[in-house]
Amino acid sequence: MAKHFTATWADNMGTSIMLMTGTYDPASKTFTYKGDMVDAMKPGTTVKVRQTVKILSDDSHIMEWYEHRGGKELKTMEITYTRQK
Repeated sequence: MAKHFTATWADNMGTSIMLMTGTYDPASKTFTYKGDMVDAMKPGTTVKVRQTVKILSDDSHIMEWYEHRGGKELKTMEITYTRQK
């Protein structure tokens, strides 16, 4: 109904749950989410974030995380997920 996808992120380095919204491209089998996260290095400020999740197969996908730092978008994390058989 909202015509977008929603993703959340939480970890033990932050003090909040991050909310992102995004789209899905069926041609590349990729979700792309955007949001703002609290900057742990500069309390009281936020950082623009882009996350992609590419579906490689029913058993594997890759998540990539990009942050806007110093006027540039930098890849700061990549996680490859593989389902155990």
